[in-house]
Formats: sequence, structure tokens, C-alpha cells
Amino acid sequence: PVSPGELIDKITILEIKLHEITDEAKLKNVRVEHALLTQVYANEISESEELTALKEQLLAANKKIWESENDVREFWQDDAKFNAGAKQSHFYNDERMKAKRAINDLLGSAIIEVKSHPKYEHTV
Repeated sequence: PVSPGELIDKITILEIKLHEITDEAKLKNVRVEHALLTQVYANEISESEELTALKEQLLAANKKIWESENDVREFWQDDAKFNAGAKQSHFYNDERMKAKRAINDLLGSAIIEVKSHPKYEHTV
């Protein structure tokens, strides 16, 4: 079992991979997983305007995380750029968690993801 928020999160990450990855061998695996998970989604989850908006928020957060993680890897030797990328990644990971939680709340999930990181004020 998996929460709807986790399922949708995984699907949005796979959608990003379908767009970003160019290696055909890797894409083959991504396509298989995406097809399997979107079938589960289609069979288990009913669409609504609110859910569509939350899915878009989750996709946007995951795109920002993807970009910031690329920056962290690219600027490994540049402390200022590395730190900026890492902060951005953490900020959008918090946004991702909020969207996943809202999806789980909206759909009445019995599985609720829990985080225990310290709270801090942050901006990007």
C-alpha cells in the first residue's frame, strides 16, 4: 500500500524524468514504471479540480527540486552556489511535502507521511 500523495509524487517525478532523461535504456525503464503507476492512479483515484491543482503544485515543486539538485552537483566546488542550490532544494522539498499532505488529506488517506526535521524560516 502507498498513500495517494506518494503515488502522485512518484508519477510527477517520472514525468520529469521522461522530459529530462535522454538515455534510451534509462527511458525504457522510466516508461514502464510510469505506465504501471498511471494505471494504478486511473483505477484508484477520482479526479477533481482541487486534486488537479495539488498535482500541479507537486509537479512544480519536484521540477524545482530537480533543478536545484542539478545545481548542487554542477557547483560542488563553489560553496556559495552549492549552498544556494541546497537551500533551494530543501525549501522546495518542504513545499513538496505540503502538497503531498494536502493530497492525502483531500483523498482521506489512511497512510500519512511524517517528517521530523527542525522548523526554520526560509525563503528562496
